[in-house]
Amino acid sequence: MQFTHNIFQGALLAALVSSVAGHTDVTSVQIGGKTYKGFYAASKASCATDSPAWCTNQGWGHQPVMGDKINHPDIIAHKDASPSSFTAEAPAGSKVSFTWFHTGDCAAGNEVGWDCSHHGWSSAWLASCNGDCSKVDKTQLSFFKIHESGLLGYPAGTRYADGSSKEQTGKWATDVIFYDNKNVDTITLPKDIPSGNYVLRTELTSIHNNGDVSERQFWPQAFNIKVTGGSDSAKVPAGVKGTEIYKTTDPLLTFNLYQHVAGATYATVSSPKIASVASTSKRSHARDFA
Repeated sequence: MQFTHNIFQGALLAALVSSVAGHTDVTSVQIGGKTYKGFYAASKASCATDSPAWCTNQGWGHQPVMGDKINHPDIIAHKDASPSSFTAEAPAGSKVSFTWFHTGDCAAGNEVGWDCSHHGWSSAWLASCNGDCSKVDKTQLSFFKIHESGLLGYPAGTRYADGSSKEQTGKWATDVIFYDNKNVDTITLPKDIPSGNYVLRTELTSIHNNGDVSERQFWPQAFNIKVTGGSDSAKVPAGVKGTEIYKTTDPLLTFNLYQHVAGATYATVSSPKIASVASTSKRSHARDFA
């Protein structure tokens, strides 16, 4: 019992210590076979004209959007986000790879950016711009979900299965991204959507800070893409406003990372269901569910 108690206390301490250091953003994105820089600057006044990444006031510290903003415009694409003037071409059905900021090693205790005490889900969304994405009102965009990955399991013999069965953190989507796939999250764009301009929204989260929903941490990022070779007969799937993606009652927003139902797993990460056009899309890494 004392051993389990020490593990639990250690997990809480790690979460508290890393709550300042464990931050991230998309450093680069590969779209249509081309690689573009993510947005990273002191303020969005330094917005680039050769990248589809939206400009934000996230700042140098890779700061998250906190859970008290899940119904605020900042949850759409990060703090004070505004569209880039640049749009990247992306063939329908092609893969998009996001590289997230993280260096160092968990075992060595020298991580910068993301920290291995952090655990959370990933998701990706599309919203039709109905014209020029550089001129959209982000609060009016209607996002449909094309990818989600949550709490995957508790692989024996790993740090994800330390402690009693109710205290194990489990292996999450973010663990796969940062520790299996070297900071890369790869998704597949739907084949059966109309060609045209879309905002591609990706997001990582962490629930290492237990307590109220306001303590949850989110890293939303957005990119302008032009889908080519889509289906002319298809319709844009129904979606939700970015400020309506989450509800305070969503199971993962209230999930207790350190004391929960033993063996609990979650495939769905928020209220809206994944769009039917994306239901056959598969993640590109076989190790995702290892």
